Amino acid sequence: MFFKQAKTQGKTQNITQIKNTYTQEQTLKKQISTNLQRKARRRLLAIMIVGLLMVVPLGINVVKNLFEIRSLDGKIAETKEINVTLAEENQNLKVQVGLLQDDEYVAKLARSRYYLSKDGELIFSLPEDNRSKAAEKEISEEKSAE
Repeated sequence: MFFKQAKTQGKTQNITQIKNTYTQEQTLKKQISTNLQRKARRRLLAIMIVGLLMVVPLGINVVKNLFEIRSLDGKIAETKEINVTLAEENQNLKVQVGLLQDDEYVAKLARSRYYLSKDGELIFSLPEDNRSKAAEKEISEEKSAE
């Protein structure tokens, strides 16, 4: 038979195909082009999968590094705060060292804290002095506990 009826999803249609060499060549060309398109799509899909397999680990490393950078930035900020605090403490200690190198200051300090006196000097301890010294002692104990 020269004509063939086309079937689509089990239903017979009123469209028939002409079976000659031209239509067979065109059908063959169409099949070849669809096969080439399928191969091209598969090749593209394979290239994309390989690319993703290469890019995903790099992306994971980038994200990990970003989190690590944030963590280190926090540590740097904490360290800078500690550095400022220690610099202030260092400055205070330098002032104290300077005062302790002064003989007059050391003598005054010894007289006030330890009731040392010069020859012929009398020392009287007042209750107010005892309270203030007790408060100073508590403060110094708190600082040493920290």
